[in-house]
Amino acid sequence: MPRKAAKQEDFEASLKSSYQRWESLYQYGGSDPFWSDGCNLNLVRNHILYYKNMITETMPEEQYPEIYFRETPPEVDRDYMARANEIRINAKATLESYKANQDYKYIRRHVGSLRPKDERLDSIRRLINIVSGLEEAILHGDLVTMRRFENPNDMDSMASAAEYLRERPNREEQISLFDYTEENNDDEEMEW
Repeated sequence: MPRKAAKQEDFEASLKSSYQRWESLYQYGGSDPFWSDGCNLNLVRNHILYYKNMITETMPEEQYPEIYFRETPPEVDRDYMARANEIRINAKATLESYKANQDYKYIRRHVGSLRPKDERLDSIRRLINIVSGLEEAILHGDLVTMRRFENPNDMDSMASAAEYLRERPNREEQISLFDYTEENNDDEEMEW
């Protein structure tokens, strides 16, 4: 019997914790890099239902904890995202910050000078892809991806990559029309 009591206490504590998690996710959102807040909210809701069910299976009704009687949160649209406007604003500011960054501009212009087997090529391309991926996410309203880039975290990496490219021996480079156009449009304001 003592083992059963300990188990019951675990269900009560887990139920309380799940309600707190649901409320926090609903109000502030999460940081899951691949799933929306709505998906995670529904998962936590399922945990609440599970713990309530376990309480009914392991305890007499007169001993149900107070938290058991709390209303179960509703199912949420799977695409729901807390702080949606804030995420959009922060992602757009991050994109503008990346595109205005002199190191990023330098990387874009000179990445073609790297040989295919250069040890840094993949990491430098990743930096370029971060910016283009963020731009694509904003264009398509992908809040989950935008949330990953609310803050420009890769500025140090861009500085390091640009420094690496600057220190390489100078070679004749062929500049593409795209590079020339982008270089001359860097100072234009972005429109959303």
